[in-house]
Amino acid sequence: MVVLNINFYVKVYRKIINRVPLKKRMERVSIPRKDFRDRDFIETNDGLFFTVVGYVHPDEKILAYLKYYPGSGGKWSRSGSNYERAIKFYDISHLKETLRILEKNWPKYLHKDELLNISFSAVPKELIHVHYKPEKKLDELINSSELDMLQRKAIDVAIILSEESGVKLQNFGISGSVLIDLHQISFSDIDLITYGKKHGWMVRDALLSLIRSGESKIEPFPKNEVPTPSRQKRLSLMNKMQLKLFYDRKWNRGVIDGIPFSVNPVLAPYDIREIYGKYMCEPVGIVEGEATVTDASESIFVPARYLVSDVKLNKNKKFNDVKEVISYDRDYGDIAFEGEQILIRGKLERVEHLHDGTVYYRIVIGSIEGEGTDYIKIASQMKNMFY
Repeated sequence: MVVLNINFYVKVYRKIINRVPLKKRMERVSIPRKDFRDRDFIETNDGLFFTVVGYVHPDEKILAYLKYYPGSGGKWSRSGSNYERAIKFYDISHLKETLRILEKNWPKYLHKDELLNISFSAVPKELIHVHYKPEKKLDELINSSELDMLQRKAIDVAIILSEESGVKLQNFGISGSVLIDLHQISFSDIDLITYGKKHGWMVRDALLSLIRSGESKIEPFPKNEVPTPSRQKRLSLMNKMQLKLFYDRKWNRGVIDGIPFSVNPVLAPYDIREIYGKYMCEPVGIVEGEATVTDASESIFVPARYLVSDVKLNKNKKFNDVKEVISYDRDYGDIAFEGEQILIRGKLERVEHLHDGTVYYRIVIGSIEGEGTDYIKIASQMKNMFY
């Protein structure tokens, strides 16, 4: 009986791949895309930089939050101009601050959506100056002969994760300040993107494997990070088991040669089921309850999506029409696994499909209405779970 040594063949495969020139590995069919994806960036005619949120947008606007705006005292600079960072931390209080900045200075970017029933910021398409695409930026960096230290490290992370996961480099991208050439060597970090539902999980597993092995340049992100006030508030609501799971499952951050980085999976167009204009959302109110997770296959994306069953809301009243829990709060991505019972607090929405009138309900975490008091917590774990 012949026993195959898988690790041997993996090492051989990597040696073969490493002989292929980097530019060749990044080659792709050049098809310019016009869709706007989560974590794309938009530069407007007013010199504002927005980060795109999700994949479902009105016909003539793109839902996005303000990230940077011109300001003489800003720490970020590009081509002789300084910029302030509008959103300091990714929580509701700071998101509201971006809306206040827009209301005071650029109210044309405020948007009331009648179908989604939300008040948020959005960029009218006629005001878009540049649409920045993370995968195009990575391509440009790989083909550039002049790179700074942060750009080189961004490529290093992409290559390491590509080789470990088996996901081609063309399915990676670079977002954040590096995408728009606004990064600062002294304090900026790396925001890596990977495209595709299947690829996202492959990269997740690869990163976890690299960190556990201890044999890579990639190191775990320090767990002694001081939490923001909003995160500290929500963490105070968790017991010891819930806190341990919360931190143990924060998989998408790491450090390479002292530089922090994050990995953010983004759905590819063929993964997206929702289409703007096909359904209408109506807020019902803030609810609390419990549910069992039946499908967490889209929990690593934004919005994180958990299909649920056995839903009980507001003092054990059974609510069979709640089909899913979605979170725009990145803290609650990949926080619960299939078979686990979760405790939830969030905005209950009635969702009506306009083509046939069918209705279901969902609970939204990370809404403006939730005011940072919403959450997903683990009530019980599935049996024999390995992480």
